[in-house]
Amino acid sequence: MSSGRVLVVEDEVLIRMLAVDMLLDLGREADEAGTAAEAIELLRAPGADYALVLLDLGLPDKRGDDLVRDIRQSHADLPLIVASGEDQTEVTARLNQFEPIHFLGKPFDLDGLKNAIDRFAP
Repeated sequence: MSSGRVLVVEDEVLIRMLAVDMLLDLGREADEAGTAAEAIELLRAPGADYALVLLDLGLPDKRGDDLVRDIRQSHADLPLIVASGEDQTEVTARLNQFEPIHFLGKPFDLDGLKNAIDRFAP
């Protein structure tokens, strides 16, 4: 596991900025990606060492489910926190084959994010 760096994958700029600010408040470093392509590029970059990925399912260039599948191909054990406004039961059923994965309902707050990280990717 890395030193706590988080990759935030979110196409909505304000939500992405808020998530990064929350992570900084929690003592985590964060990198940002606004598209699936940017996320894959950052994950494959030399020296990339992420503790977890916080990702949205509604991205402009690829379905979130497909991004999860792509991440699993190159980072089988990297914890993923899926932040979504979709129904948790439905999302969990679709993505449970890609463990380790955790659902975080949107909108989330600092405490919700902290609890997810503490339980899932300390």
